[in-house]
Amino acid sequence: MKNYRTNPQWPSLAHYETKGSFPEEFRKPAGCSRPRMRWWLPSAMLSMDGIEKDIRSMAEAGFGGAEVVPMPRFDTSGAFTIEWGTPGWKAFARHILRTAAKYDFTIDFSMTPFWPLSLPGITDASDPLQGAQMEADSAYRDGITKDRPYSGPVPIPPQAVEDAASAGTLPRLAAVTCARYADKETKTLAYGSARAFRLGEEVIPKDGDPLSWSISFCPEEEGEYVLFGWWEHPSGNRTCQNLQLDHYSREATRRLTGYWERELIPCFGGDFSNMVSLFIDSLEFQTHLDWTYGFLDAFREQNKYDLAPYLPALYDPDSPGCFVSFPVPEFRFDEHTEQILRDYQEFLTRLYIDNHLVPLTAFCEKHHINLRYQTSYGKVLELAQTAMYVSIPETETLYGGDILDFYRLQAGSMHLSGKQIYSIEASAEMNGRGNGGVNSGNYQQTWGNQLWHIQRAFSCCVNQAVFHGYSYEGYYEGEGNENGFLPGTHWPGYTTMGYSEFSNNWSSCQPNWLHVNHYTDFLARNQFILRQGIGRTDLAVLRQSYEETIDFNQAVKLYDDGGLLEQLGYTYDFISPSALALSGTIVSESPQEPHHAVLAADGPAYKALLLENQTFLPYETALRLLDFAQKGLPILFVGELPRQSAFHREKDITPIIEELLLLPGVKQVPSVQEVPGQLEALRILPLARYHKRSRILNVSRHTPDTDFYYFYNYGDADTYPQAQEMPSQETLVTLTGEGIPCLLDAWSGCIRPLAAYQTGEGTVTALLNLEPGGSCILALTRDPARLGLDLPSVHTEDLSIRAEYDTAGGIYEQLPSGSPIALENWKLILEKWTDSPVPSESVKTVFTFDPLPDLVPWKDLPGQESTSGIGIYETSFFLDKAWEDNTGYLLKLGKICDSFSITVNHREIPVNQSSSSIDIGPCLHRGENTLTITVASTLLNALLDYTYRNAVTYPKWQAEIRVPDPYGLWGNVCLLPYEKKTLVSPQR
Repeated sequence: MKNYRTNPQWPSLAHYETKGSFPEEFRKPAGCSRPRMRWWLPSAMLSMDGIEKDIRSMAEAGFGGAEVVPMPRFDTSGAFTIEWGTPGWKAFARHILRTAAKYDFTIDFSMTPFWPLSLPGITDASDPLQGAQMEADSAYRDGITKDRPYSGPVPIPPQAVEDAASAGTLPRLAAVTCARYADKETKTLAYGSARAFRLGEEVIPKDGDPLSWSISFCPEEEGEYVLFGWWEHPSGNRTCQNLQLDHYSREATRRLTGYWERELIPCFGGDFSNMVSLFIDSLEFQTHLDWTYGFLDAFREQNKYDLAPYLPALYDPDSPGCFVSFPVPEFRFDEHTEQILRDYQEFLTRLYIDNHLVPLTAFCEKHHINLRYQTSYGKVLELAQTAMYVSIPETETLYGGDILDFYRLQAGSMHLSGKQIYSIEASAEMNGRGNGGVNSGNYQQTWGNQLWHIQRAFSCCVNQAVFHGYSYEGYYEGEGNENGFLPGTHWPGYTTMGYSEFSNNWSSCQPNWLHVNHYTDFLARNQFILRQGIGRTDLAVLRQSYEETIDFNQAVKLYDDGGLLEQLGYTYDFISPSALALSGTIVSESPQEPHHAVLAADGPAYKALLLENQTFLPYETALRLLDFAQKGLPILFVGELPRQSAFHREKDITPIIEELLLLPGVKQVPSVQEVPGQLEALRILPLARYHKRSRILNVSRHTPDTDFYYFYNYGDADTYPQAQEMPSQETLVTLTGEGIPCLLDAWSGCIRPLAAYQTGEGTVTALLNLEPGGSCILALTRDPARLGLDLPSVHTEDLSIRAEYDTAGGIYEQLPSGSPIALENWKLILEKWTDSPVPSESVKTVFTFDPLPDLVPWKDLPGQESTSGIGIYETSFFLDKAWEDNTGYLLKLGKICDSFSITVNHREIPVNQSSSSIDIGPCLHRGENTLTITVASTLLNALLDYTYRNAVTYPKWQAEIRVPDPYGLWGNVCLLPYEKKTLVSPQR
């Protein structure tokens, strides 16, 4: 293993502590538990009033804070410049902090303007102290033999000259190497022939011309040789006209932190205290071969050999070196190519950690803020390792393709390093990209779609959602403004991501903002629970990888068993070899199951370690596994065994693997399909064990007095359209833990004990029933008072019934009673939103349909083909029997799009927005009852109509290809009666 730290200094979190009692926090979560919003600002083209309007809107909508991202105006022509760091920007930034405090709202700032990281003021990109981004390029000449020696200039790639010139400098010769072809057709080089020439001795510079070096080379052996010239240079990459920063250079990091301490923090004054985090987005910079000043010397010191001769196996001149297309080098060696490549990638990872992440995190801690960072996916770095070195690691839905395993990549790092928050950028889509369906884009994404993305992430241990996003509404009083708005802004307001491209504009410009608090409260309650205590996970999958396949390259499942482990209730994290070196990653007795060994008992308490077709391992990791197995930790090798050392010039791991296989707890199975059977044979059961295979994901959080379990019906659906077809899931589940089982309703904030359950030795079994896309929280508590509950005196062990407690503490069963009662005679009051001369407002016209002949989508109503807006459905009905007669009713809804609320007899009731069946029995009485359902849509249909009517004025990049969506309430709506049958009377 290469220079892993034994135990990094884990950063603490600022501004993330709750203060109220548990019931109070669950009912009304504090701002630190609430979802956050990415807030796009058009550079410094803002107004003080506009800033306050946006912040007030987000705060009143239930968001806890905003991530401030100043961006160039992509909706206008010209250079993508930005006024970040100017006096005007500083004034607005301070006003943002001051105004946020006024609304009990907190702020994250992106660390530099937009991304990748860049700074103004780099005047000499060739000066290492200025920290400009670096890369290396190469040119080669082959055909060199003993009979045809070479004498002439060192090959130089035109790309290097061009890139360096764009940064105002010249490339610098870093190395000259050669190697003999072992197979010219496949461009395979002979490892033993590779060598580097001595600069200044064998490679001679030409006076006065840094680009002119000459060499005379005559091979001593037979065969054809290739001569390579390796040139390092500033990449010339820019963000908003500023040169990008070197992510592997400590000098670049010093320049970045120094800029904040010199230029920004002082101007914020006391308002800086309302800042929670600095944010850095994913690594989207493009370089042919990632590099930094002094790279080869530092590599030699670290790895004890010269990398230069083997650079051909690392370099792909046609790859941008990032998520768009990972490098596929043109050359390779006949030996050791993979180990050399991993040496390079591991060395880059350590440079990125030691010179970038560690000092940035220390800087943030110094100023009592967090570093929230999408650390390294998209580059050839080890994501699971880098995530351990920031305050708040962040993932995202888009680049991960919503693949569950992508979220699990950082979950292990979070658990083993004891982090409280794991964040996600949620949930961008782009006209078919992002799993929302074909032609999904801005102003179209529904709340149901958003919940699908976020709940999948929650089920893999994410516990903070940052919405993508909220566009500044466009108020501007500066030069060139048009009636108080940004020039060129039209209805429905300024939007950063285009009117049809990236989703989504979450704001009051859309009708469905009417119900935003239902969703923010729901998400906040879930996030509050998913931060309780410590996370417990059944299994760890050891995986060493420096490239993650993400959505540009068709994201794939990493541990692909068809969902078999998940559907039995097992949970798993991915962990990296570096995590095994942490001081807390030791084997000891399970805190919940005596005489069972677990890994990291004070953390995730993994019950077994899996390696799936992991054909290589660092030598130190192999020794660590042997130690774990000797202390009783079960280890499963799935598929191929590791036979190769991960890194070049490491000791052979084969004897260690052979010794491992002789131990009783170490097993090898041929495929992932055999893993559950082997786990059962080893008596390793999940913390939440389903009694039948179920498409349900779960997360476990443990505190000294309560075990919390989050369940989500994911339906084995990897796209949102597939999720629309998922079935309900019902199974008995046996939960590990002791105590009174309770249901925590994240939609209403209510906490109530379960009336039906069975207890076992250290377990509780209950019935789990989840509708499509539904989730729930169960808790086993040894201290009911902490959850605000009185200890129930009775419960039933009959799990085949739907049992509930009544107000007196007795238990009743819900039994179907009678035929469905169709609800008819509807009246619809439809508020239609259309374009307005004022960009941030909509004209709202009311249409009344009384009676409404049929429940159909709005676009099927006369004259409403392009309607977006808010519809209020009203009906009345007469009941002979109701709650006072021990009769209740379930409201069975048809189809609804998008958000909705329900009022029964003038009383609004909490509504599970994922449910199509809502118990309204306690609100009904004998005689006449009234029901009102309010439905709010997205803005898509109105926007499409506006676009069609103004097609001539739209640039081509805004051309619409989408079609109107169905909105409203349609299908059959009825009441399903049930009888309340008393099973157990309360004991006195």
